[in-house]
Amino acid sequence: MRVTVFVLLLLTACQGGPVIEAGFVDVDGAQLYYEVAGQGEPVVLIHGGFLDRRMWDGQFESFARDYRVVRYDVRAHGQSRADSVAFRDHEDLHGLLTALGISEATLVGLSMGGQISIDFALAHPEMTRALVLVGSGMSGFPFDSPELQEYVDSLTTAFETGFPDAIEVFTRYWCDGPKREPSQVDPAVRGKVLTMLEGSEERWRYWQLAEQLDPPAFGRLGAIDVPTLVIVGSIDMPDIFKIADLIVEQVPGARKVVIPDVAHMVNMEKPEEFNDLVLDYLGAQ
Repeated sequence: MRVTVFVLLLLTACQGGPVIEAGFVDVDGAQLYYEVAGQGEPVVLIHGGFLDRRMWDGQFESFARDYRVVRYDVRAHGQSRADSVAFRDHEDLHGLLTALGISEATLVGLSMGGQISIDFALAHPEMTRALVLVGSGMSGFPFDSPELQEYVDSLTTAFETGFPDAIEVFTRYWCDGPKREPSQVDPAVRGKVLTMLEGSEERWRYWQLAEQLDPPAFGRLGAIDVPTLVIVGSIDMPDIFKIADLIVEQVPGARKVVIPDVAHMVNMEKPEEFNDLVLDYLGAQ
């Protein structure tokens, strides 16, 4: 496995922020773009589906004051590159951490990033120190709520009229949430989500090539034996709450925190509250 590294954003250091190391790691059929800042115990930030590492802008440098923080673009997202081959996201993460010389890390994952974190913890427990699962997905979970089906139907219809319409549907359900109008969401947050979704059309094709953990995480949560914090926004999709409750019920010692008045993009909507919560939790481990 070859690692291509270059130093990025030295200006950040001159302005009082951390030096950021950035580069690419070759994994099977892809190059993963990553950024690393800070010193200490490793913490890995894993973004949601069809977004990219920039969703952690409110956490990256803040967490780097106390930890060695890694954020990266999942295969076919952001600056990461991909070939048309089958893959498993949790094994991509394993390749990234191995290349960076990280033997154990705390994983902080939102949505798809939460699913990757759970799968990684099951596949590589020796490399998992703790989990922070934010509005988490789960491999094998039976998504069946009316709201989720409405989203799928709306997305299918939107694709027929054009990809920009599909982006708006995604944003309506996963940024605004099922209980708010777009006007009720911070325009800066909504605008950033839309910016990350620009050019994401190709990602939908790669989504079809992703393979799940086998057997999937659903039904295996009791095997996870690391400290686990579950965070969910109070107005997120119902299936996300079901997953959160399932994790708390089945992962020994897991606890859940509900952040009020936010939907799926918890860390983007309330970064200060989110950061305090996560850093306090990590400091207690």
